[in-house]
Amino acid sequence: MKGLSTLIAVQALLSTISGVLTSQMSFIGKVGISVLYREYGIFKIWWKTAILLFALQLALVFVLWLVKRLLGRKLAPVVILLFLLFGLTGAYFTYLDFTTTSHRLMKMNFHAGGYLFWGAWVLACIYFLVVPIKKRQPLEAIDETAL
Repeated sequence: MKGLSTLIAVQALLSTISGVLTSQMSFIGKVGISVLYREYGIFKIWWKTAILLFALQLALVFVLWLVKRLLGRKLAPVVILLFLLFGLTGAYFTYLDFTTTSHRLMKMNFHAGGYLFWGAWVLACIYFLVVPIKKRQPLEAIDETAL
C-alpha cells in the first residue's frame, strides 16, 4: 500500500500531540487521579499516554490492513466503514462524557487530546477506504533472462 509508512508517522505525531494534551489536565483532575482513580495515572505522564495511544492506533492500522488484504473488494469497504462508524460513535460518546459528567472539569486541553485520538482513528479509516492495494506481480512474470 502506498503511503502506509507516512500514515504510521502521522499516527505517531498525532498520538504524541494527543498524549501531551491529555496530560495537561486540570488540577482537580490530577488530584482525582492521584487520590481516587490511581489506575488512570498513566494519563498524567505525556509520553506514557502517547505510547498507549500510538499502540492503539498501530493495532487499528494493522487490523484495517488485514481487512483490506484478506477480504474482497466488496466486503472490505463495508468493514472499514463499520470501523469508521465505531470511531465516530466513540467521538460522540467522548463528547457526551466531557460535557455531562465530572470530566467537564478536566480542562480543554484534556478534551482536545481525547478528540484528537478519535480524529486519528477516522483518518486511518479514511486512508484505508481511499488508497488501493498494490497488485503483486506473479513470480512467473519475472524475466528469467535478467538473472
